[in-house]
Amino acid sequence: MEQTGFQHEALIYEGAEDYLAGTLPFLREGLAAGEPALVAVCRDRAELIEEGLGEDAKRVRFLDMVEVGRNPASIIPLWRDFVDESGGRSVRGIGEPVWADRSPAEIDECHRHEALLNCAFAPRPRWSLLCPYDAGALEDEVLEKVAVSHRCVTRHGHTEKSSAFDPDPDCFKGALPPPAATPETLDFGLNGLSEVRSRVAAAAERAGLDRMGVADLVTAASELAANSVMHGGGAGTLRLWRENGSLLTEVQDRGTIEEPLVGRLRPGISQEGGRGLWLANQLCDLVQIRSGDAGTTVRLHVSTSQGDPSPGPRASVSDEHAYA
Repeated sequence: MEQTGFQHEALIYEGAEDYLAGTLPFLREGLAAGEPALVAVCRDRAELIEEGLGEDAKRVRFLDMVEVGRNPASIIPLWRDFVDESGGRSVRGIGEPVWADRSPAEIDECHRHEALLNCAFAPRPRWSLLCPYDAGALEDEVLEKVAVSHRCVTRHGHTEKSSAFDPDPDCFKGALPPPAATPETLDFGLNGLSEVRSRVAAAAERAGLDRMGVADLVTAASELAANSVMHGGGAGTLRLWRENGSLLTEVQDRGTIEEPLVGRLRPGISQEGGRGLWLANQLCDLVQIRSGDAGTTVRLHVSTSQGDPSPGPRASVSDEHAYA
């Protein structure tokens, strides 16, 4: 029977032999059918696949997922471009967005990304994506969530349909972890947007970001603050703090985001709205969005040039507005 729609499957593997047993037949089947193939995995995994494919590796495009997928929100645009380039032909991809060195926040966003793939490519176009997960390096909790975002899961050479698969999850639900340090806090409205930019710039400079890094973070935060004024009830709250070698910038407001792929689809020239979160994803290492009846929180992560020597609470620049 001819494949229809988007085929999104997971491979849970243990060791190189198991990895190749799951990935090589998948790629060879596609190459035999004349399907373009893209592999976005870590470099050591790419080397395994290239060696296993031999001469056929020249027919496959390889990308380093550590570079192109550092921010999980950048992965869907990558796959959309690849699918669009095919001109309607079926294609095959292997994407490994989760690895052991990912932070808990990054892994959480990867799970949400995997679920959003089903939204981004349903019910068409027709193509296949295999997502490997390393059982030897990842926690059981991470592996258990694979079944929620993939219709089929292969493990120990056996492929089964997932009874836990959720075709329409709310990827904005849940709460973000509280700050690990007492944040600098600013309540702002229309007249406070310049103060938002000043606070973010000062925090970025203190954290050791270079001139371009400061400018990028100010631009991203300014876009979020403007969205709060325009769409979030006319006001918002800015919070800034450092933890685990990153500067975190958070904007909260009373608005609600309903578009699940906001910030992950490249805005069209004539499109109104949606540009702020897209821009934030281009400028920051990680963007987390939580939205519901209580309002919206967007948290930006930017790696700093120097680690935070003291992850504990620090004094707030504006203690009258600070809260943990």
